[in-house]
Amino acid sequence: MQVLAGDIGGTKTLLAVAEVVPASQSDSSLRIDLAGARRYDSRQYPGLAAICQQYERDEGRRLPPHAGFGVAGPVKNGRSQTTNLPWILDERDLARTLGLATVRLANDFHALALGILAVGQADLVMLNEGARDASGPCALIGAGTGLGEAVLVPGAAGRYMVIASEGGHADFAPRDELEIGILRFLLQRYQHVSWERVLSGDGIVNLAEALAHLTGLPLPDPVVHAIHADRASAPAVITSAAETDPLCRRVMQTFASIYGAETGNLALKSLATGGVYVAGGIAPKILPFLSDGTFRDGFLGKGRMRHLLEAMPVAVVLQPNTAVFGAALLAANAATETAQARPMERTS
Repeated sequence: MQVLAGDIGGTKTLLAVAEVVPASQSDSSLRIDLAGARRYDSRQYPGLAAICQQYERDEGRRLPPHAGFGVAGPVKNGRSQTTNLPWILDERDLARTLGLATVRLANDFHALALGILAVGQADLVMLNEGARDASGPCALIGAGTGLGEAVLVPGAAGRYMVIASEGGHADFAPRDELEIGILRFLLQRYQHVSWERVLSGDGIVNLAEALAHLTGLPLPDPVVHAIHADRASAPAVITSAAETDPLCRRVMQTFASIYGAETGNLALKSLATGGVYVAGGIAPKILPFLSDGTFRDGFLGKGRMRHLLEAMPVAVVLQPNTAVFGAALLAANAATETAQARPMERTS
């Protein structure tokens, strides 16, 4: 089945035609092949419909009749006001404007969670081997601009239900004196210190400033310059400097440990025997710090529950098109539901 799939962000929109090959009884793997992938500057267009129309012109062919989009913003009743764009998206309006049979919108992390189902083993880096229970829930966590969390629950006919979460905004829970110091430092800056304040791009900067204050180690000049000139660029500067600078190395080790701790919290709360997936934009860029055992120690450090977590496989997701895969599944599911509803409509 061919569908139109898109990952709609505040700065870029990625569209592709996706061929969804469902899992069979003999092969449990789901395959999604992308063709004609194109990237557009979201801010240059008045809305998503205009981008899709440009995509149709660029590809020189009609759009597939079913479309799914992961959107950087909340989606309610098929409608979304995007967080970082002056757009209001509506499934029915988009379908009517583009001449499509169905359009489905979902929050981008919802789409990312669904897309995990189509990620192959080659795009996963294991942090804890464990033993996956195919009938158990899966947990997904991803640090990037913010901190996303979700749970996938298996249902009938190989389908999964996504349980959305705002767990990234739950209270940050320090585990030792250093992290208590980090919390105290950040409480002088924020009324509420969430996990996102330490597990995100800006969280890396927060940790750098907190650890400089607590340890007396100086921030390298390039980091200081980046924080003052363009704070959004500072995480990459800190990560790069961690190869030689002791403070930046400490920052990334602390980040990895805290990341592991909150991933373990999510795994316990969801009893994620189906597997735990670490996604988002940061993880693939800091693999050495996640793979050296620091993350795993944080993940397993749950006292009497350590044995339970040891049995859960944990993997970093490297596939950059995971959210597009999820959007394709949204579209394919809508197409299937529409096809199944037609006989009932004729007999009613």
